Amino acid sequence: MSMRIVIGLDGSPHAESALNMALRRAKRYGSTLIGVGVVDRPSIEQIEVGAYPGSLQLSQDAASKMLNDAKRRAEELIAAFRDVCTQHSVACEDIIHSGSAAEGLLEEGKTADLIITGLRTFFSFPATGQADDTLRQLFQHPVCPVLAVPSNLELPQHVIIAYDGSPGAARALHAYVAATPELPEDIRVSLLCVSRDFERNKFHLEKADIYLRAHGITSDILVCRGTPTEIIISTAKELMPSLVILGAPYYRGIAERLFGSVTEAVIKDGSIPVFVYH
Repeated sequence: MSMRIVIGLDGSPHAESALNMALRRAKRYGSTLIGVGVVDRPSIEQIEVGAYPGSLQLSQDAASKMLNDAKRRAEELIAAFRDVCTQHSVACEDIIHSGSAAEGLLEEGKTADLIITGLRTFFSFPATGQADDTLRQLFQHPVCPVLAVPSNLELPQHVIIAYDGSPGAARALHAYVAATPELPEDIRVSLLCVSRDFERNKFHLEKADIYLRAHGITSDILVCRGTPTEIIISTAKELMPSLVILGAPYYRGIAERLFGSVTEAVIKDGSIPVFVYH
């Protein structure tokens, strides 16, 4: 169960959507939300020394002002986070991390059950309007499950669990059940396997179905032909609004690159919330 949920606060519509998702989960499970504001010191230091192509070295005063502006912005986001949690009667904690956003979120995630962010993150300072690579870093070096949501999040009515019997898929299955027990009865859960041969995967899928039923979750079994990326995204679009559950392979190599391409494609699409655990 998600008793402690970490939220990345960057002031974007994606972060607002992530906070709304976290508030709903906190009300359902009595969770504590941990808001993380970020002072993007690494980017400011790079700008200060003129490390970016075409940039000029900043004076010490200019760099100091930029750093203070970043701190003020993080403090404003934390204050707004506290107010929202108070309004919703949700327990909360907060921290301002000086460093990269991924480092701050992962550090807090070490003692949490779930990290929730937007599918686009905007922690870089000063703001450029371009999404940064925080989410990719969270997926590459996870300490707990990560749930990434789009800016215009609809409450998912379907859960799609990509499952092939691999260790990575099994870990994601266990993590999702642990983080989200007692799914509402009106939410449809589908075990999705991308394969040409149903009989070959029947055993793994039926075992996963038995596991879910033991936790009070009824699921459908779907076996589709095609490439994993295309099938997962098209199925999610067909059953929209859906939440997609992905797990990473235990062994490195082709399987890891394939998982990476699926995750990258879902992130690039930007409309499908995704739950990832290694």
